[in-house]
Amino acid sequence: MKWMRLSSAILIQTAVVSAAISWKDSVSRTSVDLLRKHRVGRHSTGDFSTVANAVGDSDPSSNPYYVELPLDHFGQSPGAQTFRNRYYVQDAYYKPGGPVIFHDVGESSAENYAVGMSDEQDFSVSIAKRFNGLLIVFEHRFYGESAPHTSVARDLYSASPAGLTNFYKFLTIEQALEDVVVFASNFTYKFQDFPAQQLTPDKAPWVFIGVSYAGARGAWLAKRNPGLFKATLSSSAPIQLKVDFWEYFTAVEDALAINHKNCSADLHAAADWLSQAWLNRDPSLLDQFIEAVYQKGWLDILQQQSGFYGPETIWDARLDFMRDAAWTPFANFQYYGISESTLGRFCEIMETAYDPNGTPEGVFATETIERAAAAYAKAIASTSAFSYYAASRQNNKKRQTLSTTDGTLDSSLDDYSWLWQVCSEFGAFQVANMSRPENLVPSFINVTAQIDQCLGLFGESEQVNSAGPNVDAINQKYQGWYLELPNTLWTNGQFDPWRALSVDSENDDAPTNDTVATDIPQCGSNFPPGAQLRYLIRDGLHGSDVSEDVAAAADNAGNFGDLVPTKTIVNGITATLRHATSMHVSLTGTPITDAVNAQSLWISAMSSWIPCTTLQFTYTAAQATTPAPFSSRKPFPTDEPSVVSAATATETVLAGNSKKTNAAPSLSIHSSMIPFIVCILALTVGVQDLF
Repeated sequence: MKWMRLSSAILIQTAVVSAAISWKDSVSRTSVDLLRKHRVGRHSTGDFSTVANAVGDSDPSSNPYYVELPLDHFGQSPGAQTFRNRYYVQDAYYKPGGPVIFHDVGESSAENYAVGMSDEQDFSVSIAKRFNGLLIVFEHRFYGESAPHTSVARDLYSASPAGLTNFYKFLTIEQALEDVVVFASNFTYKFQDFPAQQLTPDKAPWVFIGVSYAGARGAWLAKRNPGLFKATLSSSAPIQLKVDFWEYFTAVEDALAINHKNCSADLHAAADWLSQAWLNRDPSLLDQFIEAVYQKGWLDILQQQSGFYGPETIWDARLDFMRDAAWTPFANFQYYGISESTLGRFCEIMETAYDPNGTPEGVFATETIERAAAAYAKAIASTSAFSYYAASRQNNKKRQTLSTTDGTLDSSLDDYSWLWQVCSEFGAFQVANMSRPENLVPSFINVTAQIDQCLGLFGESEQVNSAGPNVDAINQKYQGWYLELPNTLWTNGQFDPWRALSVDSENDDAPTNDTVATDIPQCGSNFPPGAQLRYLIRDGLHGSDVSEDVAAAADNAGNFGDLVPTKTIVNGITATLRHATSMHVSLTGTPITDAVNAQSLWISAMSSWIPCTTLQFTYTAAQATTPAPFSSRKPFPTDEPSVVSAATATETVLAGNSKKTNAAPSLSIHSSMIPFIVCILALTVGVQDLF
């Protein structure tokens, strides 16, 4: 899933001018299916299919397809403007009568997913092989190469807020959902071994697979266009949109509580220390910390900019570095958990800074504040290669070698696009909740700061304004976590931060029930009210069922090869209800063995639903509509102060929950600051896969 927004002055005219984030491209929003391979040292799999692609090339990634789609499905003249939408096809396993397996990659380029389309242990490929299906990997509008090729698209860095807004005005959840409907309803494929076939949903069963935002898209399509897909897998799907998503960190807290209580205590203490340090505005203290983490990067700012820009600009630069530092330990938790993530390395270094065995209380409780802060800085520096600052520097070097006039799309398109979606509709700002004793991030990471930063990048418009992301429209139309669907399997990881916005949420305001359901419902049928076909993956993280390889023996009921499932599913079917789950277990390494059970349940559900004849789909062209004006909404309800400069940053206590906040400044953003700020914004908004 993905991230947050911009502050004000930072890295003016430094080398940091690229918003494309290398590690985020592979971790937070792309190639989710390949992450586990990376963790066990399989950077590329050797288990490739020996079946030649019928089109002629065994590697579908080298043979992309394009379809012309309307830019505005709901305007008076929907065909007036179009763009080319990219997709990839693996037809090596297809047999006439087989299903179309539609893998929606969501908020990232499809190119990185396509490289796995010849790997028979890949989840989607294994499904296509098992069911003799045609596999499609589909790219979302305004990601990868699926965007209008305008001057703005070729150089987002130089675009004005008005230019960005005009470019992105048709990047909405509804427009993107209609892309899928139009694509599926007109899909014809030319085979080498078979005659060209019209494989539309009324002629062949379509199956949807999606993780994170893409998983939510599958659920929304099942509600919006019944029968379009005969079966839907919504993995780690955040379907209850909200603006203030402080609950993202509860999964991190639960994981740390098992074997890393000292690190959890130190992260909380560090968050308080950073909050107070920012409030006190002690430059010597903060500069020592920032220099310890970023070294030359920060010294360059001080030396090059102190005599050119005012002190408030430098203060804002400090804040941006502090944000980046505070977020770095959590950079890839949602996919790796603790043991093999930046968080695990951070905790190990911090807790052993002065004692090789560590202490149960943590360094902030046993050392002076100066020594504790030094240990904190050392631990962040050790993982700073995964920070957005480091990635932006690397991508700046890459950007300097690329032309912005050769017709190619800007390499940072995916980052800007997801930020637009977050700022306009998706929300999910991952922020501090200072009222909680377990809080892990400093107070200056808050909703007010996020909204101000959205405005700093995109300006004020119908779609991005002080009211904040318009999450209510989607929640009201699709019922949020109250959504109940036939022919849908919901899967979530026990320690997935995005679970808090899913049907398996344990949030206080999430719906609950006590209805027992244990059978896969027949085609077109629902469980009793309140129950759905769901599976909570023990020790699971974000998209664990799809990112884990499918065991070779999993095709045979009861035989899971080298994996030992934590709970064998009788006859391959089960379901779960909305109930609390104990967190008193140990996080496992790879593979996450219980993912096999989720995969088995999906295979059983598909076997039941694919022959379905009761869910029929009839395509109806979209009607012209007038969207409700976003600007008519009131400013986002918060007691956090909206400040106009770093000098006026204040601390306040929110009525009702005693949540301390320290709002970040809202300033116009110098063009040279934008790329690094985009990186930080992307960091804190995250399903990039989002994370």
